[in-house]
Amino acid sequence: MPKTVSFDINLAPKDPFFSTPLGKILKWALSVGRYIVIFTEVIVIVSFVSRFTLDRQITDLNNSINQKVNVIGSFGDLENNIRNTQRMIDDYNQVAQSTEILETFPALTEVTPQGVILRQLTIRPNQIAISGTTFSQENLNIFINNLTLSEYFTDVDVSRIESDPQQEANFSFAISAQIVQ
Repeated sequence: MPKTVSFDINLAPKDPFFSTPLGKILKWALSVGRYIVIFTEVIVIVSFVSRFTLDRQITDLNNSINQKVNVIGSFGDLENNIRNTQRMIDDYNQVAQSTEILETFPALTEVTPQGVILRQLTIRPNQIAISGTTFSQENLNIFINNLTLSEYFTDVDVSRIESDPQQEANFSFAISAQIVQ
């Protein structure tokens, strides 16, 4: 069997333009350009398809938000009732605290001797702070002793005793004590 040999014969002459630098660049651009066009078309198609997916996700999120807004809105009355109840509890606590404060006044009147003038009185739920003046040291001593011996007050602390420079017989004082509950 005889051997056959195949030849490629190109009868089209080569254009000398493609051997110049501009021709080489143009030939390269034409061969690579089609790949760039195909790649760009693939990106456009992918972005077009992904837009449908993203639009669907946005629609689902909006529906979910609307459902949650409706659920939260349905609890509006319950929240108002809870807030009103909380306000009523706070009001009750204030009234209960003021009742305890009112019980402090008779105890304080009981231990305060004549001649002691209370200028400022601060009553907290478990503490009392008193500042005032007296005309004699004897009245001040009686007041401090009465506070110390009282069953309504503990931890009596005398923070200030001063003589009034304008009037020699006056003493100003500041005392704090714990209230026995």
